[in-house]
Amino acid sequence: MELNETCFPTREILHSSSKHSLAPFEPANVVSGSPGVGLMFAIAAFIGFEATAIFRDEAKEPHRTIPRATYAAVIGIGIFYTLAAWGLVMAWGPDHILDEAAADPGTLILRTMSAYLGVAGEITVNVLLITSMFACVLSFHNVVTRYQHSMSNAGVLPEKVGAVHHKHLSPHVSSVVQTATAVVLIAVFAIFQLDPVLQVFTWFAGVATLAIAILMAVTSIAVIVYFAKTKKDRRLWNTVIAPALGFVGLVVSAVLIVAYFPIMVGDVDADGNPVFAAVSWLLLALVVVVPAIGYIQAAWIKARRPAAYAKLTDTIAG
Repeated sequence: MELNETCFPTREILHSSSKHSLAPFEPANVVSGSPGVGLMFAIAAFIGFEATAIFRDEAKEPHRTIPRATYAAVIGIGIFYTLAAWGLVMAWGPDHILDEAAADPGTLILRTMSAYLGVAGEITVNVLLITSMFACVLSFHNVVTRYQHSMSNAGVLPEKVGAVHHKHLSPHVSSVVQTATAVVLIAVFAIFQLDPVLQVFTWFAGVATLAIAILMAVTSIAVIVYFAKTKKDRRLWNTVIAPALGFVGLVVSAVLIVAYFPIMVGDVDADGNPVFAAVSWLLLALVVVVPAIGYIQAAWIKARRPAAYAKLTDTIAG
């Protein structure tokens, strides 16, 4: 297979990148470019670790298993992505990786595999990428399905959404609802001809990551307040220091994500500086509008259906 300078690294680039370097970990390189965008994708890579708590009912000893699984997930993800990103940079060399990524970010990994492992390696990695993406989509589908099922049982969604299959006892109605929702959204994106990677994924990953960072920051404060009131746990690190550090880190992350959000959606001026234009404001508004709708719905349920509201609060507290 012939390698050329436009599609694959030349022999000189391959040779120059063969020496390992810690340059990617230097502070100047870490904060260079658009750190808010990089931070957003870094946080997005960890989204899902909190899902361990959702499956506590299936765990034999949830008070021991869930914390251990959560720590293992966070540490494992951090080590894996750090080594993978560093390896990708070393494959092209610190002096060439930015140019190669800018040339065609969607095929960077496949081009790297083709250059080092040949056609067989490229095909293998491509298959692994597709199957892993399917696994991710299936995981998100299952989690959303379970959330909808729980919300239905709590009285937030229609009662039929909480129905389970008579034989398999699975939340099949919620699964169908989630599938239909995904199909409708895909159709909308197709009508507006949005790029699947650069627009659909990047835009909404930014919104979701920002929302989760804010939600976790509020949760960190809630942890401190809860244990200060109940005195159920007097361990200083668990109840004060760790959540306080988490709050500070998450707030700083949220501010940086907002500051660089226009770059993610392409709202920049002629010099490449971020400009808060229509798309940026519209997407950022979702972070405010969606919780506001939830608050209004909760107030309506409390006023019109007090029994359902009591069930809802019991479900959340449980």
